[in-house]
Amino acid sequence: MFEEIVSKEGIKFNSLEKKIFKFVSELGCWILKLILESYDKKLMKARDSKKYRHKGLRTTTIKTIMGEVEYRRAIYEIEENGIKKTVYLLDEQLQINKEGKASENLIEKIIETVPITDSYRKAETVLKETTNATFSFEGIRDIVVKIGDKISKKENEERKLLDKGQLVAGLKEITALFEEADGIWINLQGKDRKERLEKNKKKCEKENKEFNPKQKVKTELKLHLMYEGWKKDDKRHPLINKQYIAGIMKPKEIKKLRDARVYQEYDVKKIKLRVVNGDGAKWTKGITAEGGIYQKDQFHIMQEIVRDVPKEYRNVIEELVKTKQFNKIQGAIEGLKYEVGGEYKAVKKLKILQSYLSNGLERYQDLVEVPEAPAGVEYRNLGTQESQIFSKLEKRFCSGRKAFSEHGANSLAKICVLREKFRIEELETPIPVDTSVEDWINEIEENVRKNRTRKDSFLATERIEEKEGVQKGHIENSFINKILKCKDISELKLSF
Repeated sequence: MFEEIVSKEGIKFNSLEKKIFKFVSELGCWILKLILESYDKKLMKARDSKKYRHKGLRTTTIKTIMGEVEYRRAIYEIEENGIKKTVYLLDEQLQINKEGKASENLIEKIIETVPITDSYRKAETVLKETTNATFSFEGIRDIVVKIGDKISKKENEERKLLDKGQLVAGLKEITALFEEADGIWINLQGKDRKERLEKNKKKCEKENKEFNPKQKVKTELKLHLMYEGWKKDDKRHPLINKQYIAGIMKPKEIKKLRDARVYQEYDVKKIKLRVVNGDGAKWTKGITAEGGIYQKDQFHIMQEIVRDVPKEYRNVIEELVKTKQFNKIQGAIEGLKYEVGGEYKAVKKLKILQSYLSNGLERYQDLVEVPEAPAGVEYRNLGTQESQIFSKLEKRFCSGRKAFSEHGANSLAKICVLREKFRIEELETPIPVDTSVEDWINEIEENVRKNRTRKDSFLATERIEEKEGVQKGHIENSFINKILKCKDISELKLSF
């Protein structure tokens, strides 16, 4: 092979690099095949032959970052509780992943690649160029959906454990916790679009409005960000311990999952300051923690001013916001209604702006005394959500004329926000469960059960004694009466 490559005239380094990479990858696949089959033979010899009945060899293929590896391994028949089933000892021993018959390394590579490309087809091309794997774009999407479903399942489990009081409480102590929330609207396709159109059609018929069957159908993809503060003495001001929640979710689902994450990570009682920064949408305000502060995002405040105020009058309102003269804003907007000549559309926009700027303008620094930040941390003005929305979701979902199913978009969103620190091993790891309360309840129930048993035994003894005759009862009564009549212990002894 090498002589053939070297003998070619006009060969370029780029082509040479690709050929060598392909050769080495194929060599790696061959080595991996030999190791797997050799280890399978070792397991076959060491197995409990009475328990595991050898049923021959089966060929399978697993996709890896080096390419497809085809190998043969033994299949065994076992019987458990009278039920026969087949197992592969090699797959169980090496924990070979079954997601699309792909290795964990390849799946993690897919999860890293999909969010930074603008389509599944592009992700397929990138994977072919950077690995020797052969994965179709449909296969890549299937992997993303399956992993997204696993993430959703784990999130649901966290919510349920929070409700049951079975989450293990975190011990980390922090002074403040900052949150930001926003969303993007994406186009729906397929049956989700048809179902939404059908609902809109019925609504229009009920309200006697004209229905447009070609209208765009959208849904909101929400993003929640939580962090402890900003790194001190760093020009980039990176966020500390970022945690994301993303998906097509109800506000109460986001809030409960946020509460579960906070409970597992931190000593909640030690947090002195909780702040939520949002665009003013009802759901962003609704997730504010009890005792927390909600403020409108500065970017969205300025965006609303630009949208609703004519260019020549904007400076007045912008200056009032920047200098925090919030009590003068409503009056200034009222004056602008006359400045624009009372024109209907302009006045209507100004009324919308008045409503938007009626609350949530104060920064958290204006409302409370900000606690001292820990060493290496500083507390700044919030306003990173637009950047997070763009880098985490908008680049992937809003470039080009894209449309998604709700299921697919929800899974992809969860992948997009987790790609930086995604590991399948962590996803498969069970959530730690605090069973102390449950154990305490079980102990009480056990004690009650034992006491009932003792009581039942005592009652049964009484019934037996009653059947033995009245004479014994007379003897007992006589003895009890003697005890009651005794004035001291000596009389009791004499009586006895």
